[in-house]
This record gives sequence, C-alpha cells and structure tokens, in this order.
Amino acid sequence: MKVTIGKAAKELGVTVETLRAWEKAGKIKSERTQGNHRRYELEEITGYANRNKANLKVTAIYARISTPSRKNDLDMQRQVLELFCASKGWQYTIIEDIGSGLNYSKKGLLELIKLIENNQIERIVLNYKDRLLRFGSEIIYEMCKYHNIEIVVINDTESETYEEELVEDVLSVITVFSARLYGNGSHKNKNIVDNAKKMFEKKE
Repeated sequence: MKVTIGKAAKELGVTVETLRAWEKAGKIKSERTQGNHRRYELEEITGYANRNKANLKVTAIYARISTPSRKNDLDMQRQVLELFCASKGWQYTIIEDIGSGLNYSKKGLLELIKLIENNQIERIVLNYKDRLLRFGSEIIYEMCKYHNIEIVVINDTESETYEEELVEDVLSVITVFSARLYGNGSHKNKNIVDNAKKMFEKKE
C-alpha cells in the first residue's frame, strides 16, 4: 500500500525529516505523483525499519527564536547547526520553534520531548543553551541523561540577542498575568504593560 510521507512517518513512529534523511541516504525509496508528492510503499519501509531498529536513532537539531521578526536569526541557527552535523557525518532531523523561552508548550519542544521519551534520538545539537528553555532546561538535560542522549551546545557564550529576548520574555509574562488579573481591555492592565515597557526602555 502506497502512503504519503506524513502517513508513513506516523506508522513508523518517526519524523517526516527522518524519512527524508533515509531517502537521501538511499536507504528507502519513494515514488512521485504528478503533483511531485512523495508516496512510499508502506510494507517496504516498515521492513527497513524493523531490520534496522538498533540504528534508527538520529541527531536532533533544535533551533528557536522568540518572535517572527527574528526569522533571519532562525535561518542562521539552522544553517550553522546543519553544517556542524554534516561535518560530523551525523544523520539529523530539524526541529524549529518560534516562541518565548518561557513557553513550555511550544510545538517543536513537545516534539523533541516525545523523541526523547521514545528513544528515537542519540543527541541534541543546539547553538546556545538557552535555545531549549530560558529557565528549566535542566529538566530536559536530566531526561536526556536518563535516556543516554548526548547534548551538544556549539557556543558556550550567550547569544548576541540574549538580553533583547530576555526583555521580550519578561514583558510577555507581565502582559499575560496582568491580562488574567485585570482583563485584557482594562485601563489598569494597559497601564501596567505600558509602564513595564517604559521601564525596560530606560534600561536599554
């Protein structure tokens, strides 16, 4: 039975990027539809996965930016991480997030945690330590230690945008909690948010 790449990934319990990496390495094959979409023979790729269960782990590249306005920085992170992994000969999958380092429910982060729990990766590669989480990344590190997953941080120093993003994260927390306490459209909420922004502007 021929299936889409999404269906194939779900059936095997791997990411779409992993399937693409297998195909690029010549380990599995796909056919193309008239619309140039991949179609996989499910029995064939399932057979490959079952024969190579011990060797299916990949490296997870994780890149994150705080806001869509930093898209160029996300592209730069990804390029640096891909080049690093390629130089090591590591087969990798790319996970990206756009959101605050204080947000524990980001789609990419949850996907990464799932890969850790399912023992599907052998290492995580980051540009900077704070890309995982602003605070609490130690929890992810402990999970990795339990599952024998290596964490590689390319740069030990803080990112160039560290202070700017920290300000954005703090402001986002103030905005959310103030809105919950006083209502999103209330005058008091507006004053609190405006005063917080002015406070950080003075420090800059």
